[in-house]
Amino acid sequence: MLGLLDFNFYNSWLFVLLLPAVAVAIAAILLVARYRRSFREREMQLHAAISNSEQGFCMFGPDGRLQLWNESLLQIYMIPPGQVLSGRSFEELVDVGRAVGSEARELRDLVELRDSIASGEASSLTIELLDGRHVKILQRPMPNGGWMATHEDVTDRKQAEARFAYVALHDLVTGLPNRAALHHRIAENLKTAKDNNARFAVIRLGIDRFKEINDVFGQSAGDAVLAEMARRLGESCEPGFLARPGGDEFSIVTPPDQAASAMEDIFSRLAVICDSEFHIDGQDIRVGSTAGVSVYPDDGEDSETLIAHADIALYRAKAETRGTVRRFESAMDRQIREKRALQRDLAVALKNGEFEIYYQPQATAQGQAVGFETLLRWHHPVRGMVSPGIFIPLAEETGLIGAIDEWVLRTACAEAVAWPNPLAIAVNFSPLDFRHLDVPELIRSVLLETGLAPARLEVEITEGVLIDDFDSAIAILRRIKDLGVRIAMDDFGAGYSSLSYLQAFPFDKIKIDQTFIAKLDSNVDSASIVEAILGLSRALRLPVIAEGVETQSQLAFLTRHGCDEVQGYLIGRPQPVAHYRDVMNDVAAVARVGAVA
Repeated sequence: MLGLLDFNFYNSWLFVLLLPAVAVAIAAILLVARYRRSFREREMQLHAAISNSEQGFCMFGPDGRLQLWNESLLQIYMIPPGQVLSGRSFEELVDVGRAVGSEARELRDLVELRDSIASGEASSLTIELLDGRHVKILQRPMPNGGWMATHEDVTDRKQAEARFAYVALHDLVTGLPNRAALHHRIAENLKTAKDNNARFAVIRLGIDRFKEINDVFGQSAGDAVLAEMARRLGESCEPGFLARPGGDEFSIVTPPDQAASAMEDIFSRLAVICDSEFHIDGQDIRVGSTAGVSVYPDDGEDSETLIAHADIALYRAKAETRGTVRRFESAMDRQIREKRALQRDLAVALKNGEFEIYYQPQATAQGQAVGFETLLRWHHPVRGMVSPGIFIPLAEETGLIGAIDEWVLRTACAEAVAWPNPLAIAVNFSPLDFRHLDVPELIRSVLLETGLAPARLEVEITEGVLIDDFDSAIAILRRIKDLGVRIAMDDFGAGYSSLSYLQAFPFDKIKIDQTFIAKLDSNVDSASIVEAILGLSRALRLPVIAEGVETQSQLAFLTRHGCDEVQGYLIGRPQPVAHYRDVMNDVAAVARVGAVA
């Protein structure tokens, strides 16, 4: 009996001693089971995400062999079902793609991708396939020595970027380089000519009475005349640089050359086509043209002066001897004197109260007013209404633009705050304002002074604000945005880097340049570009307003493709504030703005 008691006593103490270990073992078993269940759930979620993704996905093990992929990857590279892919190396998969025609156009792309994999570093690369498609590959290493990658077909995006890049530097009607490209070429010539003591000419050629051609034969015939003139000039001005800055004018820049005969040869060839007959749509159209010439360094030592003097020579030739090629002469200074007189008048215009703000409505595609853009007008006491295209550049040249823009901002905000209908007000700023003024502080003080809600103010800028000092401009725009003010990019699509600017800064709105809207009915490229911009805006969730809407067909196109807002003569012309007083006062207004205009 005593032995039995001793045995039970011993076992009970043994049980007490083993109890913690047993508990730990049980907890470990439960934890492992829970981890395995969680791992299986996550694995199932990962497989579901990979299967449902529109992007191609693949994962390689530490041995460099394919372990996992999805259906989208096969679709991107057009790999038919039934292919044995599991366990294949990167090089073997390249051979599979090559067999079905999904091969990289450039060998260096494959080499770069292979090198990034070997380096064990993350990489991003867009490759072009032989069939013209573009695939973006994002490759990331994994801790176990393997790597995973996503593959996305970005062909549409690449084509849109290429189209934007082309449009930024080319005229749509003729396919020639545009104004921006022209200035770039002159800048290059200036550097070369200065380095080599050479000379070159800037030629401005205008088609005589081009408006009459449009009126008599129609705009399509006018465009055909421009295209044919571009072709003939291209043959005549070689090896010069030919551009179409706009309107009925072409520009030619001769190569820097020390021999005067090289320029004279081009002048002679141009004179031959100054009176030509074009055969357009079964009709013979007599087309006359006139050219003005300035020469570096005789007639100017910078781009602006050379172009201005070539223009002066052109205008003088059109007034006196159409159909000729005329050199600039120092006696052609009447225009310069007139310009200086206008500059003097401009200096006192603000003080004398000669400026007035006109308001142009902005509306939804259904005609509901959402705001107004402010447009400056100058009532000259002698000349009458002076075009903004004339006095705004003068104000920028003389440094008066800052004071004028400040007056517009203060006046417009004070006017808008009194409207019962809290419509937005859009104000334009010159790129020079961002260099010489503290624009954010100016806006802040005006908002405090007038009491206008920041959300009602919209600042419109062009890419000129961003070109010279990008980082500084972005910092200024962020300060403005921090005030609660909205910022819109004006003339979108017509500049160098519009797409990159959208990536760099969160604009509240983009305005499609009116040159594209004007050609919606007549130019397929313009329609494609506008459609691409609207598609891009939807992807970025970025509101769009189209300016220059003048016809119902343009409005119908924009509505059909989801444009948010419109502005133009169809909606309402720029008018003094009294003209739109009913819209500004009626909070419940639902009638079309066009009816008021």
